[in-house]
Amino acid sequence: MSKRAADAEPESSTAAVAVRAKRARSSQKEGHVEDCTDPECQGCDVGEIEITFVRKDEHGHEQTATPSAQELLDMAIAEASHSSKQRDDHLVRRLFDLALEQYQEKEADNRVGYATCLIELGRAIHVEESLREGLDILRGLNKKQSLDDDEQQLLLARAAMDLAIFIRKRQNALYEELLDSEDEDEEPSQELLSKQKVSREEIKLCKEALDAIDKVLPSLDKTPTKAVRSTLENLHAYAQLLDQPFHFEHISLVLDALVRYIQHFTYQEDPESQALWAASLLHKQKFIQDTGKQQDLCNEIEKLISTANKIYKEQNKQEYARGMELLGMLQLTQSNLLEDEDAVLEKYDEAIASFKRALELNPDNQDLQDMVNMLNGEEEEEE
Repeated sequence: MSKRAADAEPESSTAAVAVRAKRARSSQKEGHVEDCTDPECQGCDVGEIEITFVRKDEHGHEQTATPSAQELLDMAIAEASHSSKQRDDHLVRRLFDLALEQYQEKEADNRVGYATCLIELGRAIHVEESLREGLDILRGLNKKQSLDDDEQQLLLARAAMDLAIFIRKRQNALYEELLDSEDEDEEPSQELLSKQKVSREEIKLCKEALDAIDKVLPSLDKTPTKAVRSTLENLHAYAQLLDQPFHFEHISLVLDALVRYIQHFTYQEDPESQALWAASLLHKQKFIQDTGKQQDLCNEIEKLISTANKIYKEQNKQEYARGMELLGMLQLTQSNLLEDEDAVLEKYDEAIASFKRALELNPDNQDLQDMVNMLNGEEEEEE
């Protein structure tokens, strides 16, 4: 890190409080971080982040502020939501630590707030212990019937799925590592595939999440809140991590429930709900062998995507990035169901065009960029 980078002062804010952070310079001149290549740098290794909180008074003048635990949590979540290139992980961790301290020292009775902070910390910087501790607190409160709020039950569901996602990602990474060590020309061994089976803990966590959602679903407003959307997206994110044929029963359990939840809300005029429904069916479609059933499902998915794109454009006066990406995925799937070579190539080209358009609408989507690069590479090889 160069001297200039060490002096940078990132700023994030909520409506009431702003945070300014500056890293304390190392006292040793020769102190450098490992990747420092600046010949003019006199020492860039940094110590603990120095943070100042300010709040504007009625005259617009900045005054030193002492944010509440909730304000600190909001700032931590806001900073963590930035793309990997923009966010400062050290600042994120520091804000979460300060929020946890505030909950412990000044809001000790707010166990839900403390648990929320632990869960968001675990989600933001991938800390399993934090996820587990936060979830255990919510479980304890639930047993005492202290989670008497719909939003708190949804938090319990999200926390359970956050942990399930963490466990599955770790399992997938281990599987890929073991797969790389096997002969590339051979199919994965049964012993290796058995390591990809859904664990008892995953099954338990999914049941816990679905039970919590089912408990409050009848009383939820027909317009999905941010908490509802986040909870449903978590179900989909978990199912997307399962990709073996023997996962299909578990995938269906999760995604069938997800579609049922979507149908509870006013999805007809909600592009996000339509897109989530389409994405769920797209994932299930991968495991269906019957061509006729695949085509029928593709037709249903196409209608959902078309509706989502149409509604989004009417509401926002621009095209829907997620809808265009889903359309590209669908077109790739459809190309595999066609027999005529010219029709296959035409549908494949349509998919590439859809992905490129989605990337234009959402240029920060690195996964989408990788997809476009890969498809362009395949196209060049064929030529």
